[in-house]
Amino acid sequence: MTENKIYTHKIEKLLPSLGVVVFFAALAVAITGSLWSTLIILIGMTGLLIYGEKHGQVDRAYIRVEERRSSTLTVLIICIVLLPFILKGNSYFLHIAVMAGIYAIVALGLNFQIGSMGQVNFAPAAMFGVGAYTSAMVTVRLGASPWIGLIAAMIVTAGMGIVFGFPALKTRGFYFSLVTIALQTIFILLVVNTEWLGGPNGIPGIPAFSLFGQSLKKSGMLLGTPIPYQMNYIYLTFTLLLLLIVISKRLYSSRIGLAWNAIEEDEIVASTQGINLTKVKLLSFSIGSVFAGIAGSLYAHYTSFIGVEDFDFNKSLIFICMVLLGGMDNPIGVTIGAIMLTVIDEKLRIFADYRMLMYSIILIVVLVVRSQGLLPKRNRKYPLGEEN
Repeated sequence: MTENKIYTHKIEKLLPSLGVVVFFAALAVAITGSLWSTLIILIGMTGLLIYGEKHGQVDRAYIRVEERRSSTLTVLIICIVLLPFILKGNSYFLHIAVMAGIYAIVALGLNFQIGSMGQVNFAPAAMFGVGAYTSAMVTVRLGASPWIGLIAAMIVTAGMGIVFGFPALKTRGFYFSLVTIALQTIFILLVVNTEWLGGPNGIPGIPAFSLFGQSLKKSGMLLGTPIPYQMNYIYLTFTLLLLLIVISKRLYSSRIGLAWNAIEEDEIVASTQGINLTKVKLLSFSIGSVFAGIAGSLYAHYTSFIGVEDFDFNKSLIFICMVLLGGMDNPIGVTIGAIMLTVIDEKLRIFADYRMLMYSIILIVVLVVRSQGLLPKRNRKYPLGEEN
């Protein structure tokens, strides 16, 4: 092997770790910088990914990540730990990071329907809201621990996913989307007209999560420097996000993920191959709802107040856009798309009434340039002899 090839091989080994560092550096700049710097980062990322796909660099990066999984994960954890300090301890910047992690969890759950099965669900915000309201009611009305509220949110959203999934999954295509729009509308009307759920006034005074007797809403001190409480929620949110990414990737590579993709291609052929369409579809809807429920619980106990406007139809559209931009049926891509769109959404607040218009224009331009999303679905690769 020549000296140049040895040098190139060493560089390729470092690519996964370098990629993680570059992504977090770009994320920090996007959060702390102006709208224009955020747009430049998004354009630059899109350009690099297009170039990498064209020349096979992205596929090689995936291979290197699998080969050096431990070192890549270590670098990722270090970057998450350092992220709050990189954001200069600014409460607003830290808030954006927390919301990016929460929304990424919702997008991961939605990806099971849109990405894996090709069925557009317009009610992710409703399930997000069900999780938030369940956790809030368990803690505020019943006085239980927020962790009990989180578990209750997971159970209730799983059940709601099955209950609402039965009528929705009896339909296909546009009819399925129409049913989910109806579910979103029903949720909003139910909350607004139910006084016990706070009605249009919402639910205030939701307690924060606590660990070892210490509230995560309590600011601390590190080396004589005040530490905003948002740092606690960054670590909690991104820890759960990493766990759910691993679960998503395992599901994608499992028989369940293959069954979802088979249904997306052709339901009739899938059924002839022995796939129970109703069971597999309900599983997708239920698991996605659980992800949204986890995110809803995190959101409720982080903000301490929830209102029906936090879970409206516009929010559902934003979640759908996150999946489309990141790359359908790719957990890493969906996560990146959710984080980038959350940051852009915050930056566009300066445009007030024109915010959604600007948001739509940016999304359309990106999807025209990169119709498959930032990181499209990858081919599954299994070790020889491995059974799934």
